[in-house]
Amino acid sequence: MSEVIFCKTRYQDKGYQSYSDLWRLVELAGYPIIYVDQLDPQSDNTYIVTPLNDEWLQGWQNPKAQIIHWEFEWRTDWRAEVDEPQGVARVWHIDPYMGKQTGFEYVPVGSDDLLNECTHIWPLTRIVDVAIMSYQTPRRQLITQQLEGLGLKVARPVSGEWGTARSTTLLSSACMVHTHQLEAAPGIASLRWAIAAAHRLPMITETVKDRGIFGYSCMVQSDYEYLAAFTAHMLKDRVQLVEYGEALHNLLCVENTFRKVIEAHV
Repeated sequence: MSEVIFCKTRYQDKGYQSYSDLWRLVELAGYPIIYVDQLDPQSDNTYIVTPLNDEWLQGWQNPKAQIIHWEFEWRTDWRAEVDEPQGVARVWHIDPYMGKQTGFEYVPVGSDDLLNECTHIWPLTRIVDVAIMSYQTPRRQLITQQLEGLGLKVARPVSGEWGTARSTTLLSSACMVHTHQLEAAPGIASLRWAIAAAHRLPMITETVKDRGIFGYSCMVQSDYEYLAAFTAHMLKDRVQLVEYGEALHNLLCVENTFRKVIEAHV
């Protein structure tokens, strides 16, 4: 009997946390997880593999299995210089615009209510204005400084803050603000959207090239130079922000859960 099986690299277990929420979503959806070197290319299974690294660049010769590479990166680094591993049947990308640049299929990341580790105490009072989940590169640091300069209270869950500690921080925040790591990669960082949805947290993002499934009711956006001031303006209407958060939650935790998205695209 064929299965859908997710494959991670062994590097994932060496303290690399960027994909931790993905593997949690896979677990919550009930899919098996194996290492990429345990993949059986002669089975009739569907294997979904991520991220691309040197553990599987050589690929597989003439596999019977359907092997899907789900790309979560922007292809602006070394990955832009390499071909897809041999035997990969399909490549998905989490962002519609960045995926189009390389001809990949757009497959967004659904969410799950249980990414919120504090469902038993929701809702909390939104005493923090802004939650920022992203690593603070220079262009992100500038936005954070501008937000704080406007008198907004900003929460920055530190690397390694997961579980109830992170959920408590997010549930205490009025919105999440996302700034692109790279100006040249104006895409949707889908795992952050999934985290926000699980916590009913409205997303305010630097302008993206393509909204994909998110449309106009599930997030708001602003160009980089106005992002901090725009966020301060949006925070004046907390009722409207709550509506955006509820819409995002409904989109990713009800209509397009992680499992529903996978089943629809496999």
